[in-house]
Amino acid sequence: MYCYHCGYKINEEAIEAKSSTRQKYAEDASIDADVQYVCPRCGHLIHHGYKKEDLKSLSAACHAELQRGRNDFARGMSSASIAIILGITGFIFLLLSRKPDNLYRVTSSCPEFWIFIVLSVIAVILLVTGVFLVFKGVLRKSKYTVLLKDINTETFVQ
Repeated sequence: MYCYHCGYKINEEAIEAKSSTRQKYAEDASIDADVQYVCPRCGHLIHHGYKKEDLKSLSAACHAELQRGRNDFARGMSSASIAIILGITGFIFLLLSRKPDNLYRVTSSCPEFWIFIVLSVIAVILLVTGVFLVFKGVLRKSKYTVLLKDINTETFVQ
């Protein structure tokens, strides 16, 4: 089977050979029913055959998505690391804003306190962005690793 919208190739024989819930309910379903699949890349319905070049295109797209997942993960980890460093630096400035002339209480009118506020805001933004990118990268890598494994074993199922 072949998706004409994005070039995905689906091997129907491998799908039927794979043990899945489809085989459990095959007796209940009509044999004359048209088998349809949803392309995991573009979401269109796939009704009929495919070519060998389409499988290569799908494999190349999987490798590209794996690399994007790795990039997202790396960007997220670096962003989270920078956020932690800025947070620690901000905490140091919070400690510096405790002035002896105010009985070592935090003084909100000194520049150290405002530096703490700015660094804390930047650290929170970077930390949220970093965590989001890490989760996005992990999910993307796991999804396309499974898809690539199914392509290589010729058991591509959605």
